[in-house]
Amino acid sequence: MTFSEDEIRDLVECLYTSIDRRDWATVQTLVSPRLVVEVAGPPVLGWQEWQAHLEEFTRGFSDGRHAIEEILVDGSHGITRFTFTGTHDGEFRGIPATGTKVAVAGIHIDRFQGDTLVAHRGQLDLHGLLQQLGSL
Repeated sequence: MTFSEDEIRDLVECLYTSIDRRDWATVQTLVSPRLVVEVAGPPVLGWQEWQAHLEEFTRGFSDGRHAIEEILVDGSHGITRFTFTGTHDGEFRGIPATGTKVAVAGIHIDRFQGDTLVAHRGQLDLHGLLQQLGSL
């Protein structure tokens, strides 16, 4: 089943809104059990490992949000340019909470089969994030 550009855009927005709300049940309905995830290089992750990665951000930035600036659709792919914002109010990557408000740019490339996410590639300015936390 082929989805329209608007339907892919809606799926992308639903995915990141659900992640920001920590609505893991909804996120899980959107992702394939065989989801392939590449974030910041190897290794390739599956859904459970990606969820753990997302939850690490949840613990470190309880108010963290994706401010979507642009969504481009190409066939079954949704490409999102965004800024992640949040307050460092919990431990993140071994760094105790600093209370620092952060804003970092990122790009996601998500591929859908029908209404199911089957591949996710993401890049976040982790260097910039760690600089803002004073750990570099």
